[in-house]
Amino acid sequence: MLDALSQRSGRVVSRSELARAVGVADLSERRCDSLVVAVRRALGADRVVTVRRRGWMLLDAN
Repeated sequence: MLDALSQRSGRVVSRSELARAVGVADLSERRCDSLVVAVRRALGADRVVTVRRRGWMLLDAN
């Protein structure tokens, strides 16, 4: 998940796009959400922004 977000850093990525990128598209859509939560815990909540109704965006570490 971190790799998928890093490759798309600075742009909003939808749940379906992330799910396909990390290979969990066949699983529950909430599995993707739980992986994003894990990335937030590892990097800090302020690094992964939720863009309501669109997806998530990884912010650069400044």
